[in-house]
Amino acid sequence: MSAILQKSRYLAIPDFRNLGVMLRILLLVNLLLLVAAILLRGSDPLFVRVLTLTAWVEPALLLILGILALLSEHLMRQRQPYLTVVLVCLLCVSGLDRLLTPHDPFPLERPLLAMLMALLLMHYFWLRQRALSPALSEARLAALQARIRPHFLFNSLNAAIALIRSKPDKAEMVLENLADLFRAQMADPGKASTLAREVELARMYLAIEAERVGERLQVSWDVQAPADAVLPALLLQPLVENAVHHGVERSRAGGVIHVAAHLAGKQLVLSVTNPLSDGNAEPHKGNRMALDNLRERLALFYDAEAQLEAVSTPDRYCAIITVPYQPAAAAQH
Repeated sequence: MSAILQKSRYLAIPDFRNLGVMLRILLLVNLLLLVAAILLRGSDPLFVRVLTLTAWVEPALLLILGILALLSEHLMRQRQPYLTVVLVCLLCVSGLDRLLTPHDPFPLERPLLAMLMALLLMHYFWLRQRALSPALSEARLAALQARIRPHFLFNSLNAAIALIRSKPDKAEMVLENLADLFRAQMADPGKASTLAREVELARMYLAIEAERVGERLQVSWDVQAPADAVLPALLLQPLVENAVHHGVERSRAGGVIHVAAHLAGKQLVLSVTNPLSDGNAEPHKGNRMALDNLRERLALFYDAEAQLEAVSTPDRYCAIITVPYQPAAAAQH
């Protein structure tokens, strides 16, 4: 997970354990090989030239990716990780050359080419992360607009005002929860949260809405994942807000929102299920916008390692988020 860690200190080094990083490296290197095969002139057909190039590149590339994945945490703590990456590429290519052709003269071209390719790839990831930095801020602003809807703010304040005389303790609870939610909204978007904190914020939000919607809103919790699981901040609250706003609130009879969290291997799965009004399984436009916003945030934090899917039945709507599981203690190292 380290896509959160990846953005914390040294923007120039990617997390080589990330599936998206691995796929990009494999794709870019193989595209360069294809271009090189096209530019090379000879009597051999194109596919023969491609096979000749990949015969020595692919084993070295897979070995390099495996070693860099093992060293990823160490690399992200270094101030000059380029040197280690280049050294790994040099040693892997040189070692495979000696292993596969022990009696041939030691070739300098391939190790030097591997070093050059490693530097080009590191520069590509540096440019990509620089391009994503403003995108993260823009995604945060869009997320704030999607999550802090004016109607929610005004309705929460009106609910607190209505409770001040009859139930001052309830009014105080609404205002305190509202303040905590806004404090969380304004926090650093790159700072990691935990499952326990996300559940706490979701409970605060639902407690506010319960004062407004009343008994029509029922909540069922099934949280069986470790409380210290690391998550991007405010990942769960937008889902429960959608469940209230586009599910329970639109149904005359109300309904039960089911919030669940569990581990599936090394993946943390979060799901929020809400009833649909009048059997309408078509998602509301605002719901789709909020989910698209969450997908963008997940892509920025986890690249290709996370997903968000929505499943509809005639009477229920379920949003499911799957992210890599990492305990908070491991994220701090």
